[in-house]
Amino acid sequence: MSLKKKIFVLVLTALVAAFLLAELFLYDILTIKKPPETAWRYDFKDKIPASWVLKGKPGTKKAVFSVARDDSGGISFLRMKSDRASASLITKIDGTDLAKTPILRWRWRVRELPKGADGRIKKKDDQAIGIYVGSGSTISNKSISYRWDTETPKGEEGACTYGMGAVKVKWYTLRNKEDAVGASWFTEERNIAEDFKKAWGYYPKTIFLSISCNSQYTGSVAEADMEWIELTGPDKK
Repeated sequence: MSLKKKIFVLVLTALVAAFLLAELFLYDILTIKKPPETAWRYDFKDKIPASWVLKGKPGTKKAVFSVARDDSGGISFLRMKSDRASASLITKIDGTDLAKTPILRWRWRVRELPKGADGRIKKKDDQAIGIYVGSGSTISNKSISYRWDTETPKGEEGACTYGMGAVKVKWYTLRNKEDAVGASWFTEERNIAEDFKKAWGYYPKTIFLSISCNSQYTGSVAEADMEWIELTGPDKK
């Protein structure tokens, strides 16, 4: 083969290789998942802001909520502790469109579970931590709840009412005592739009978010932490 042909073949090979690499690079760009759209997020870094309101139950001592820090891990988080007490930290999430951002994600752990608590039994219905997504007013409110129970089996679902029937809750047990060993952190994800519609038949336009800690029924102590919580869209391809 002449020198000219050899040069031609080398140049052609280089061009083909460059074309194939460009195609591969373009494919990678197109198939990388784009980050989901985040409509709302709260990281518990400093003091609890005024937009979060602490609400207890009449005649019951209130659980204590504060912001704590783990210097060894370099993180801050919301800490809640209940000593024969009950309370919820509540905020309103404005301007949300659950059609676009239906995913609720959060990171939590349990340090102490209420002894013998079981969400299936009204007189033992305590949780170290529960996340409530509600819509409505104080006289007519519908909610869905994601709970870290003690004895209730994981995957269990149920329904309950509070406030003489004014508050109706569809609950899901995501974790129980099996996950509390070692106070490990877990990140959860739920499609609250679909869960709410399945429970109550519609998508809420305005939602309230509550984080609760309860141990009044079992007369025991409960303690849990939450690092962050957010409302986002699904992963985009």
